[in-house]
Amino acid sequence: MVKPIILANALTTVGIGLYVACRVLSLVVPDFIFNVGQSWFHTISVNALKTATPLDVGTFIFGAITFGTLTWAITYAVASLYNKWSK
Repeated sequence: MVKPIILANALTTVGIGLYVACRVLSLVVPDFIFNVGQSWFHTISVNALKTATPLDVGTFIFGAITFGTLTWAITYAVASLYNKWSK
């Protein structure tokens, strides 16, 4: 049996860590981020997505909070359903 809260906490922690790492990479090596994105979206050009203004701190924090909340809620729901349906 999976413990939904523990799994949700763990996955959210890893997700927020990746969110912060991605932000740091976008500040240090922004072209690298777009090269990775381009390699994942084979036939779509990501060049039009580049912005001239960097992400401000408020937007970064809001994104981290909403991303973390969504990650936690989805993970909790999936783990709960898994436990219910695996009985």
